[in-house]
Amino acid sequence: MTPSYLSKLFKQETGLTLTDYITEIRLRKAKHLLKNAPDLKIHEIIGAEVGYGDPAYFNKLFKRVVGVTLNEYKRISIV
Repeated sequence: MTPSYLSKLFKQETGLTLTDYITEIRLRKAKHLLKNAPDLKIHEIIGAEVGYGDPAYFNKLFKRVVGVTLNEYKRISIV
């Protein structure tokens, strides 16, 4: 099976591209950690835990999808 054929099948079954699916998983994990691991710093969540090398890009992505920045989400979730 070629990578492009796998991608096509995945999109047919899920409605998402592989990239969109992985992004969704990473955003979900970041939200979970922001709520449940207050001892972790934002940069630790972005890099080591979620796997993004560019914190600025992930923060923009998070804000575009979730509607608030990582810091705002963490602050709201702690209350």
